[in-house]
Amino acid sequence: MKQYNNETPRRLGSLCYGATVALTALAALVMTGCTDGNDWDVDSSYNRTFAPTGDITIERFDTKVAVSFKSVKGASKYEVELNTDSLYQDETQASSIIQEFTTAADTVRGLKGETNYYLRVRAIVEGKPSSKWLYYKTGSGRQYFTTLAEQLFYELTAADIEDGVLHLSWIPGSEVTSIVVLANGEQTAEYALSADQKAAGRYDVVGLAPTTTYTLQLMNGDVKRGSLNVTTPASMPAADYKYTLANDVTVISQDLINEIAELAKAAADNETNYSVTIGIPASTTLDMHGTSEAGDKTSIKLPDGMSVTFFGLSGGDAPVLSVSKSLDIRGSHAFVRFENVVIKDGGCQYFINQSEGCTLGELGFNSVTLQNMERSWVRLQGSAAKSIEQIVVDNCLVENQGKGSYALFYFNDAAYTIGRLKVTNSTFNTLLHSFVDCRKSKTGAIDVSNSTFYNIIGAGRYFVDGQDTTVPITLSGVIFAKTGSDTSKGIRESQFNEPSNCYFTSDFVLSSNKFTVDQAFEGTANDLFRDAANGDFTLKVNSIKAGDPRWLPEE
Repeated sequence: MKQYNNETPRRLGSLCYGATVALTALAALVMTGCTDGNDWDVDSSYNRTFAPTGDITIERFDTKVAVSFKSVKGASKYEVELNTDSLYQDETQASSIIQEFTTAADTVRGLKGETNYYLRVRAIVEGKPSSKWLYYKTGSGRQYFTTLAEQLFYELTAADIEDGVLHLSWIPGSEVTSIVVLANGEQTAEYALSADQKAAGRYDVVGLAPTTTYTLQLMNGDVKRGSLNVTTPASMPAADYKYTLANDVTVISQDLINEIAELAKAAADNETNYSVTIGIPASTTLDMHGTSEAGDKTSIKLPDGMSVTFFGLSGGDAPVLSVSKSLDIRGSHAFVRFENVVIKDGGCQYFINQSEGCTLGELGFNSVTLQNMERSWVRLQGSAAKSIEQIVVDNCLVENQGKGSYALFYFNDAAYTIGRLKVTNSTFNTLLHSFVDCRKSKTGAIDVSNSTFYNIIGAGRYFVDGQDTTVPITLSGVIFAKTGSDTSKGIRESQFNEPSNCYFTSDFVLSSNKFTVDQAFEGTANDLFRDAANGDFTLKVNSIKAGDPRWLPEE
């Protein structure tokens, strides 16, 4: 057994005692270092709160902005500052919008629309100095954002747009001062708003020019709070006399036409050559016929010497003329025009089926929809001499015409003179006979431009039947898509000029009397149009700049 002498415990005790003394001294030194008893000054800025790090993220609106950033541990709140001037001072500026966030994501309200704002944020801990600022900046380094345009205006309805007048409305009671009117980017007027107008949120801008695109701005001082772009409708065409039908009129009758004619004669002080514009209220449907002594419906006869425009007024859908009997244009007229109306077969079968002699300067159709006309739009018949200097079709839509027995335009006798048939910016959807039958007539020219034809030419019929004529035919910017029959034919015996920018689809196939165009589309009508079967002829192909312009795709 190993023996220990008496000195061993004493030596161990000495070692333990020395270690204890050393540790006690070290602890005392540490405690002394942690007290505030420094004999030097410390900069308090070193004791400030840590600033948010990373990027400030925003979501812009018109008069507010959603702001978010990384939170700071221990922060009791955050100070967010916005200003239209750069935020270069260390302290907040008197002109700033300042908002306290209790979290690292919130929304600042009360901004101005379409305005540049600088933004910064800092963290705050109670009892400590605020953190350094974190500044907003975009990925490209720009240090401000722009609020979206404010829109207090309500959208205009059809009833808000009248001849030369716009009925504007906005959120009632809004803080606004005036309405500014611009045309082609230039200010044309500014109207100060009264207290009543501000409270009601309504103002009528009057004296506007027809067919002009205006920008209307709702202002609060120099701050824009709303903006609308609108194109004014065409005004009632000029005439010796303008007559607007009352809203409760349901029939354009012979008696009414005769009454208007007498008023126009008096206004023109001319019994044999006078003009009138008949305004037809929007969103109405009117029958159009005369009445015999026996009470039967008859054709309306335009009084000799009367030139007339049947004009659909703005403020709603185009009015509908449901025509029971054909219009009689006998006698002499400088013009007979229809504008912004829907013409519907209400039993007439032909819109014009002229047998009596007539001399007419212009038969015009502008922005007209012709629906389900069983036979012809314009037909001349009988042996009496008839002369029309020009038939003008512009911005029109023809749907489902013919029923296989009559051409859309039908004047096939040597007694008939048509100086020119001019068709522009129009769509012809389903013609079940010929487009034009002008056999033997004295037709001076047929010009078709920027128009779309779909499902046309009935079995054995022609696009143009010009037998025994030499009428020149000119085509420009025309799309021909899908023939109506395997036996559809082209152009007979007319003078066909060189086409320009005209297209055939692969299903526009002519069995004989073929004519050619300068462009071919390698696909069917269904490949070219969005939904041809349902009347949507919007082009799927951006590279084609032809056909009725209303169907060109947006850039």
